[in-house]
Amino acid sequence: MQATKRNQRNRTPVKPQKPARVTSEMRIAQGVSMIRKLTPEERARIIAHSMAEKSADEAAEAKDEDGDDDEEAAPAQCEEESFAAKFHSLWNRFYARCGVTFDQTTSIPAMCHTNPSSDRSAEAMDTLQIMSVKVTSIGGDLHWPLQVFGIVAARDYLDRKRNIVFHRPRNDCQTITQDDCCLALTGPTRAIVVSYDPTYVEVSLKVKGATQSEDKDLSSLVVVFKDGSCPQGVYPSRLSTLEIKYGHIYRSVEATVFIRIIGGSWPDGFRGVFSATSSSDDNMKFMLLDSEDGGLPVDANGVIALTRRVVSVGLERSLKVSAMAFPVNEGHAAETSEAVLKPRRAGVSLVNLCVGSCSMEVRVAWSCFCEC
Repeated sequence: MQATKRNQRNRTPVKPQKPARVTSEMRIAQGVSMIRKLTPEERARIIAHSMAEKSADEAAEAKDEDGDDDEEAAPAQCEEESFAAKFHSLWNRFYARCGVTFDQTTSIPAMCHTNPSSDRSAEAMDTLQIMSVKVTSIGGDLHWPLQVFGIVAARDYLDRKRNIVFHRPRNDCQTITQDDCCLALTGPTRAIVVSYDPTYVEVSLKVKGATQSEDKDLSSLVVVFKDGSCPQGVYPSRLSTLEIKYGHIYRSVEATVFIRIIGGSWPDGFRGVFSATSSSDDNMKFMLLDSEDGGLPVDANGVIALTRRVVSVGLERSLKVSAMAFPVNEGHAAETSEAVLKPRRAGVSLVNLCVGSCSMEVRVAWSCFCEC
């Protein structure tokens, strides 16, 4: 017993081991290992959130800088214009490494899941519907009319690429006047999804000068749209004010519209206006075609060449497609035909319209959305 006590007194105390030193290289290795374990969707989500935080910081900094320069009485500039100046480099910083280049257009077509396969899970999602884009005022040394070229596009989390809403090259400008100042939109090519990740609406418009060196920037904006948020629709910039009219369509599906003449012909001397809406509000009307000068663009098979055809429709609502014939000259009454369709998650719906002696078949292809 005494020997045991002596041994315990003589035993050298064990020093506690220091924890292994964590070097910066080890932290990086751990981070890389963690990233490799993430799914592509999780990686994209982290990048999008980081980019959103960065864009908010950039906008705040730009706002502070603008505040410091108030004494110079600079032209009005919104946060969306300030952010646009840095958007290209910011985009490349986050997405170039993912193999997405800045100018790439979306590789996802409309009607992806009209005939869904059993191995993919498509669902209804919130979407952004852009009804119109117009120049409400101009400043500086700009004067009406304007020859406008450039791009309006949306980017969502499905593939981060440009979904073209308006695109005119310099050699094919659109002439806008003070009385007719709306851009002739041709997109989107597929529905624009809104989610927990930011959706960006990118505007880069120029006014054509006598030479390329005399071209002027009309509007340069990047609008950030997130689920649950609704940014303003009027954007002042240094030379113009732009108004974008859009709607947030909740729990929606994509409707792709085709219209074909199946009997008779469009009445002579009548302008054709085709539209679609999923709301009783006329301000939410989505223009499919306005032939303006009378007649209709029709191919040999009777298919009407709509300028826009992809519409978002809430599952709990209905889709109303309208055909209106307005007389180019006075002395004739306008004629209207409407058809209402119930949204579907997939498949095709058929319905007929009739304006005068012109019978038309409306074909709507329905599709939900799937993460790529």
